[in-house]
Amino acid sequence: MYHTDADNVKPTDECHKVHNVDESDILVGKLFSSRDQAWSFYKEFAREHGFSARRGTTWLDIEGIVKTQEFCCSKEGVVSKADIDEATALKEVGVGTSQVMNYLTHQAGGYHNVGFTHKDLYNALQRGKAKEIVDGDVNALIAYFDYKKHDDPGSDYICFGDVIAFDTMYKDNLYGRPIIPIVGVNHHHNTIVFATAIIADETSQSFEWVLQNFLEAMMNKSPISVVTDGDRAMQRAIKYVIPNAKHILCSWHLSRNTQANISDLKFTAAFSKCMVSWWTTEEFDIQWRSVVSEFNVEKHPWVIEKGNTRHLWAQAYLTGHFFANIRSTQRCESMNASLAIALKHKKTYLDVVHAIEDGISRMRLNELKADYLSSQTKPFQIIKLVEFESYASKIYTHESFRAFQEELQRETLYRI
Repeated sequence: MYHTDADNVKPTDECHKVHNVDESDILVGKLFSSRDQAWSFYKEFAREHGFSARRGTTWLDIEGIVKTQEFCCSKEGVVSKADIDEATALKEVGVGTSQVMNYLTHQAGGYHNVGFTHKDLYNALQRGKAKEIVDGDVNALIAYFDYKKHDDPGSDYICFGDVIAFDTMYKDNLYGRPIIPIVGVNHHHNTIVFATAIIADETSQSFEWVLQNFLEAMMNKSPISVVTDGDRAMQRAIKYVIPNAKHILCSWHLSRNTQANISDLKFTAAFSKCMVSWWTTEEFDIQWRSVVSEFNVEKHPWVIEKGNTRHLWAQAYLTGHFFANIRSTQRCESMNASLAIALKHKKTYLDVVHAIEDGISRMRLNELKADYLSSQTKPFQIIKLVEFESYASKIYTHESFRAFQEELQRETLYRI
């Protein structure tokens, strides 16, 4: 299909001449040499008869060539508020859309006077119905939040909110809005949800609004560290709202983006080694330059950008900062996966909130089970520092004790 600025095409002399004869002779069976000429003719016809014109539907063949082009009154297909109100009243007493269309056509004195088609009427009624659903859903959600507002939202965050992770992977609800779970880990190293936000878009302003309201709800306790997928708008919001928090990039997203940008498994492996190795910053810089040179990617934009932001992802530059062993946003995606199952068919905002609460209830049940196991069972001790390890097993949960054991084992390997 080709495009042209039809508004600049002037009617031909032939077009002006035919306006002096009967309208039916002009419009029925008239042939034009091009769409532009037909459009210019119809615009002039509309002007002389007191209405404005617009292009309607275009039909193409399988090769993309225009087969049919509609020109119509600019009001064509527009259903008036009076007609919508009358149609809605008829629908409420059980009259079908086809019967409503027949009634309105009869009232107007024929199809040529009604100004819209059966499909136009159906679409207009559906738009009105969708607006009622949205308005009703939002009102129901506000009422539910008002009911829940006295619940304590911050007890988990006060205990475990030093590190948070969030991203906006999930959008599959009735209105296609991004859903942001803000998560962390508890003393059993299990995912815990601090809050969930539904936003209009993924701009810096929206993320700033989320973080500002989140902090307000959590008595203005700022996290020590934040893990995200690397979205630039999100980075700007974090820097603006919680500038003192250490921001790191999700290791899983980094690995995936490495392969997508360089498409070399050996480079991906070398990059991963640079990301996780416990080097000094000087050692990292030497290794990074070596890797970049070896794979001849010194001028690759993605590699340059990652080199400039190495303080956001390289372990060498993250040493001394606390991340509660969270290096990716995979914990957010586990929440997203449970939402996708619960909301397999598009649901309302209230359905989304209930699904989130159901997921949080399951997490709390898992926490109670882990609490019971930690209090009623004893973990295995594996080193010779019996008293030291025994005391640690009493004050740590099982998962925290295992992490302690791994660290302790590494330390006992050193010889002085």
